[in-house]
Formats: sequence, C-alpha cells, structure tokens
Amino acid sequence: MVVLHMPRRGRTLPFRPRIGAFLLLLAGLFPLVALAEPKALFGSDGYRIDSYRAPVPDTAPGARTLDIAEVQALVARGWTPVDVMGARIFEIGDDGEWIMPERHLSLPGAHWLPVVGWGQLEPWQSDYLDASLQRITGGNREAGLILFCKLDCWLSWNATKRIAALGYTNLGWFSGGVDAWADAGLPLVETRPEPYRRE
Repeated sequence: MVVLHMPRRGRTLPFRPRIGAFLLLLAGLFPLVALAEPKALFGSDGYRIDSYRAPVPDTAPGARTLDIAEVQALVARGWTPVDVMGARIFEIGDDGEWIMPERHLSLPGAHWLPVVGWGQLEPWQSDYLDASLQRITGGNREAGLILFCKLDCWLSWNATKRIAALGYTNLGWFSGGVDAWADAGLPLVETRPEPYRRE
C-alpha cells in the first residue's frame, strides 16, 4: 500500500512539484492497462494463431463450403472425412498410438489428425500431416477430403488452407463440424487419432 504524506499547513517546501511529475506519480499508481497492444489473431502467413473458437468466414481457401446433405453425398461417393479438432494433452507411445485422457467423438469413418489445425506447426506436426494424408489418400492429391472440427472453429479453416497449399485439389470444408452433425440427430462415433509413425 502506498501512503502519500502531505506537508503540514504553513510548512515551507524546498520546491513545488510540477503537474508533469504529479501525472507520472499517478501513472505509477494506476497503470494504464488499456494501452497494452491487443494480441494478433493471424500470423504473417495468414493462419489464425489465437482465439480459435470464434465465428469463421463463409469460405476457406482452396475448398468448397459444405452443408450436411453435401457431406453425406460426398461420403457416399468416396470422399474421406478428416477431423482436425485439436488436442493439447496427449502422449504418443513407441508404437505411434496416442494416449489421451478423454474420448473423442466424430463423424463415422473420419480420420482424426489432432495437431494439424494450429496456426503454427512444429516440424513433427507438419511431418505427421504429410504422412497421414499420404496414407489416407494413397498418395493421390486429387482424392476428396472433407475437413471439419466444431462449429465456429478456426482449426478446420487453418487445416483446409494448409492442405490446399500442399497441393490437394478436391477439398470440402464442413464448417458446422460435429456440432452441426449432432444437432441434426446424426450419429457420432468414438474415434482415435491417426498413428504417428516416427521415421
């Protein structure tokens, strides 16, 4: 606690403080929090890097936006759902299997890649994305992929942009994700992440 001692009435001061010094004293007592810079939402490469659960645009780079009926029709034609809902707490065993504290529910037939939607990827996460897509598509960059996570989730937007940049040409973005699927009364199933194969 700061205590300000005021001089007694009639006492002579050796100097008079100026208003500038008084304002500096106030600034020290009451920091101006409002002057702090807001966090950047996007990196210089255009990926969302903060506040991932927020309203998303109508479209994602390199993909067509899908509704539930379109997802169902494309899956029936052989397109593969790819869930990119993020996971921050996990271990990966020597066999490449993920050890996680909670169950994850997703669309039937979905492949779950839980670390590829962040705005910035570590090298091993980029390698995991590349290797997983190779396995899922059999190396065919024209294979149909449907990217999703949850409603208002930038992870799927990031992943769609990233996968398009890798040269995959048939991408669908299901922005409603598991939330829209469940709200429509459609079944969700427990899903495990794609194994991480260390080279």
